[in-house]
Amino acid sequence: MPDLRQTLAILRSLQDLDRDLFRLQDELRRFPQEVLRKREKLRVEADKLAEVEKKVTTAKVRLKEIEDLTTSQRQRVRKLEHEAGEARADAALHVAFQHEIRTLKRDIGEAEEEGLGLLGEIEKLSLERTALQAAVGELEREFALYSANIDKETKQTRDRAQAMERERKKRGTAELAPDILGQYEKLLASREGQAIAELDGRVCQGCYVAVPNNIYVRLARRTELVPCPSCGRILFLREP
Repeated sequence: MPDLRQTLAILRSLQDLDRDLFRLQDELRRFPQEVLRKREKLRVEADKLAEVEKKVTTAKVRLKEIEDLTTSQRQRVRKLEHEAGEARADAALHVAFQHEIRTLKRDIGEAEEEGLGLLGEIEKLSLERTALQAAVGELEREFALYSANIDKETKQTRDRAQAMERERKKRGTAELAPDILGQYEKLLASREGQAIAELDGRVCQGCYVAVPNNIYVRLARRTELVPCPSCGRILFLREP
């Protein structure tokens, strides 16, 4: 089992590697989150396009209903006008025909007005649909390219991380006492990849908090591992 000086040397060697390894592992966690954000952005725009498509379809269906209705109503008006002409001798019947004709023409006018409004709405929605189709198409191309790049970058990052893991085993992890290695790795996880820190001028370089004088004295004796009272990182003094 190495002495304290050797133990600190091993830990410092590990720390140099683990700092980069932690960064790579953080990137590997971040990549899927970035893909999800890109996919969500694409989904939002695709949902907007689907909603506009639905509105266009609904407006066109309603416009067709109006066209069919007004066509049948015009046919009815022509028939009534013919029948009214033949019923001039019957004043009551003639008045009834004229009333129905006026009602139908009013309904036709209202329907045509609604139809004009629908035409304007369809034109506006069609322009919006075209813009959204272009935006969604561009996002789909960007997402496909981004996903391919992320896949490539993920593989490269994972390969580098695995190489670091292999190198890590060569740097004496097997030589460390299990409790020391466990303490180091616990700090590594909780302190974002920095488990040990230099004490420089009585200031911990991990959290930049000044420590009491007795901490420096304990470190100078080199008889024990000394944690920072503030952040808990394992402290070391730079060798002269």
